[in-house]
Amino acid sequence: MTNLGLENWQGIKKGISLRQRWQQAFDGRYERMAWRRRSRSPLRRLQRRWLLALLPLLLLIVWIQRWHQKPALSGALRVIKVIDGDTVVLSDGSTVRYIGIDTPERGQPYYELAKNFNQRLVQGKSVELELDLDRYDRYGRLLAYLFVRDENGRRVFVNAEMVGSGFALVYTKPPNIRYVDLLVQRQKEAQKDRRGLWAVYRPSLQPVIASRNALIFHRPDCPLGRRIRPKNRLLFANAEEALSKGYRPCRKCQP
Repeated sequence: MTNLGLENWQGIKKGISLRQRWQQAFDGRYERMAWRRRSRSPLRRLQRRWLLALLPLLLLIVWIQRWHQKPALSGALRVIKVIDGDTVVLSDGSTVRYIGIDTPERGQPYYELAKNFNQRLVQGKSVELELDLDRYDRYGRLLAYLFVRDENGRRVFVNAEMVGSGFALVYTKPPNIRYVDLLVQRQKEAQKDRRGLWAVYRPSLQPVIASRNALIFHRPDCPLGRRIRPKNRLLFANAEEALSKGYRPCRKCQP
């Protein structure tokens, strides 16, 4: 029996004629061809081009809206524990890492002084948090700009106060860069007046290298600096120039 005869016999057995089967197949193929023609029509192509052209603009608008938004958390929140110069624990149990600054770690010079200064600023006080684009770091800590009121009711920007008093260095990490210009300016003032750690830190006058990604600068012979890939490597005339760009010195080689 030929294939045609077998198909005809199966169609009859199922109560469907071969002609009906052909018609169903033709109708389905026609619908697919019609859909392809519609998708290839000039109007469809023009619509797709417009959508592709507008997509970057829409993404830019969303990004700008997020950039200008300054979500603030305030009210019943207060600092119940100061971990170090740039990290605190709030009354709701959340751990907050100050954005844009970095203070000495335990065992390093000025660690206790930085922690004590932070305690005097925020311990037991009600706080206002301002968030940026990235809300959490890789350790799950909330990233924020912290504001408190002093005894005179003046609003104090804690992140900037730590830098301006010389107990913190600017530590820029995009996309959280809303106050980077202010922080760099406060750092220049502290450095000029030899406040805090600037009283003992002597920036290298020799060229230093840095990474575009980590925003840390090193001496040329630093083992960590040697790991920087050539495409990410930057060269500064000296440490002063690197500091002015928002980079912080390597803790290992201390350039």
